[in-house]
Amino acid sequence: MRELGGIARVHTSRYGDGAAHLHLFQFARPLGMLQLRGSNLPLWDDVLPRLPEEVWAGSARTIAAAMAKGGGTAHV
Repeated sequence: MRELGGIARVHTSRYGDGAAHLHLFQFARPLGMLQLRGSNLPLWDDVLPRLPEEVWAGSARTIAAAMAKGGGTAHV
């Protein structure tokens, strides 16, 4: 996510819902948006305007490629 530029921090959260499985979420906090810190970051996803599909897809490709640099294949 940091490969996108303009990202101050990447926050990781996990949720188990009390059963034998795991939900893992990563949230990128934009540079300079301190109001998004902590538990507020996931809530902003409901408030901020949606990105155009081509921007969203381009970001997903950038993140996948960066994750695959250490080995593996980027699937988007």
